[in-house]
Amino acid sequence: MLKKLFTLAILALGVAVAVPSSRAALLEKARPLLDGFNAKIVPGRLEAMVTQLNARISRGEGFPRDWERWLDREFTSSPEDPWGNLYYFQQRRGGFLVGSMGPDGRKGTPDAVSYT
Repeated sequence: MLKKLFTLAILALGVAVAVPSSRAALLEKARPLLDGFNAKIVPGRLEAMVTQLNARISRGEGFPRDWERWLDREFTSSPEDPWGNLYYFQQRRGGFLVGSMGPDGRKGTPDAVSYT
């Protein structure tokens, strides 16, 4: 009985994903779960970015002049956060900040994630 229910659930999910209107509704319902999962991925990517930038600075290369180009060509992960926005860079006095704008796509909001 449990096996039949599981099979039925998988079949229903498959149909929901195949039908565009159902797919949109399913994705909208899953968005909070996906955003939470993605928010756990971003800090690790930012930490890797900081490590690579620090290595670059220690070699005397300084900060990248073209941030988007550096992200695209030299950063070992995706240049975009899980929500499709480019990671950002801000040079600061005595250091720098890298970040993701989060699900809403705006800097400085509560869902944004940054690493100094």
